[in-house]
Amino acid sequence: MKTKTSCCDTKSLEMAQDLIEGWDARFFKTLGEPVRMEILRYLLLNGRSDIGSISENLPQDRSVISRHLQLMLDSGLLHCEKETRFRYYSINGGNFINKLEATAFQLRKCMSVCCPECLEPDVISKEQLNKQDSE
Repeated sequence: MKTKTSCCDTKSLEMAQDLIEGWDARFFKTLGEPVRMEILRYLLLNGRSDIGSISENLPQDRSVISRHLQLMLDSGLLHCEKETRFRYYSINGGNFINKLEATAFQLRKCMSVCCPECLEPDVISKEQLNKQDSE
């Protein structure tokens, strides 16, 4: 019977664990739903909007849109401002970009240790990773 040997050293395991711990599953699950992507697209094209405007332009019922907006708000994808009796939704661009960039950074960092052959040479160098780590 063969004994399985680990191909990963301690540094690789730590990097992989950091990647998993930093993963915002709720954020990415929110992006994985087609209706939410349609809402996101609508807000990208039309800007700040209330639920009435959004639901008029999508085939789903207003109550369904409302649930999706709440999930998107909870995951940090959207801002919501209440004015009189209306709630206006807009994309939380800073948070959206920060989450994507943080995930990309962790992936590059992990891959540079675990499988450097996976990275294109011009994507990011180990020196750049070390510089970003020290900041």
